[in-house]
Amino acid sequence: MPPRRKLNEFERGRSVAWFQDGVPKREVARRLHVSISVIVRLIQPFTATGRVQERRRPGRPKKTTPREDRLIERLALQTKTASSSIIRRQRRVATNINISQQTIRNRLHGFNLRFRRPAGNLTGLRYRDEILRPLAVPTLQQMGPQAVHQDDNARPHRVRVVNDFLQQSGVNRMEWPACSPDLNPIENLWDELDRKVRSNLPPPRVVQHLYQMLQAEWQALPQRIFTTLVNSMGTRCVECQNSQGGYTHY
Repeated sequence: MPPRRKLNEFERGRSVAWFQDGVPKREVARRLHVSISVIVRLIQPFTATGRVQERRRPGRPKKTTPREDRLIERLALQTKTASSSIIRRQRRVATNINISQQTIRNRLHGFNLRFRRPAGNLTGLRYRDEILRPLAVPTLQQMGPQAVHQDDNARPHRVRVVNDFLQQSGVNRMEWPACSPDLNPIENLWDELDRKVRSNLPPPRVVQHLYQMLQAEWQALPQRIFTTLVNSMGTRCVECQNSQGGYTHY
């Protein structure tokens, strides 16, 4: 059955023009790939009033302004594989305003853009080609056969293309407890970077500005933070063992 979707202004005008030219309502619906009821609800008020504008419907006001909607659309188009949660985070950083993922999905639907679910395999390919192949694996190979690669159980890290690549590269990999994301010191580093970026006033308004700010704040992080996090791995592992893979104070 064709979808009962909302017609945009161009499609409403086109539907009326076809109807005035004698095209049956069912054929108009077929041409626009919509349900016949959509065309009937358009033609009936047009016949009575001669207008094709949609009538105002009562309801809650939109949570976003037209300018904010354009930002959501731009973020979605700039990052083709971004999920609604990623777009939501990018928008929150850019505007310092929080809205729900469902609102993001609603806006993407209004722009005829599908909201993206996190794509494990595609992201795994990027992890392999942009992180492991050019950076991590060459460094591990320079460190010698005793080097161990450490990452967590995020889906991109554990897909088959990544597992096969690390095995073929002869990389030793640390086993990771299933319920211990806080064992990874990179989470503390992301938190520190997030606080640094949020302390900037005014906040970034466009993605390019945010990218530049992230680069600058990353370069400015003091070396002692990295050293402290690396040196904490021993006690992290001990706490994780003592709590049987559960909560640690990190």
